[in-house]
Amino acid sequence: MSKVSLMFYKKDCMGCHACEVACKQEHELGVGPRLVRVVEKSSDFFPVYCHHCANAPCKEACPVDAISRNEMGLVLIDKGLCIGCKECLEACPFGAMQYDDDREIAVKCDLCIDRLKNDQTPACFSVCPTRCISWGETKTLSDRLVQEALPQKMR
Repeated sequence: MSKVSLMFYKKDCMGCHACEVACKQEHELGVGPRLVRVVEKSSDFFPVYCHHCANAPCKEACPVDAISRNEMGLVLIDKGLCIGCKECLEACPFGAMQYDDDREIAVKCDLCIDRLKNDQTPACFSVCPTRCISWGETKTLSDRLVQEALPQKMR
């Protein structure tokens, strides 16, 4: 499979938090961690989520190499290797890494990798009523962003 990404259009987000709920259910998360968080600032909504960074600071900070990148470009945590030191939480520039107190490990968005392997879409994408969440091949999403950024007469 090619590299995949998740993209939010904050202008279309109405703050319903359906993405948060779907994600928590999909990953069987308790009260604390939210792998996708919708934050409200001045009546605008801003999603906070893992960007699967090319040079992931969380990966570099992990003292036991529990964080890796797969062939789809996803930054993943090996739950069996994670020692719960929280170094990755401190290193993440987006605040996307979370700590699961019940399991005593770091957790983050994995773009619903198990769903992707079963030809399903990520949980957050599948429930968004305004379709402000896009997902797909990284190059396709990137090309779309470039096209949307160009003035109308240049398209």
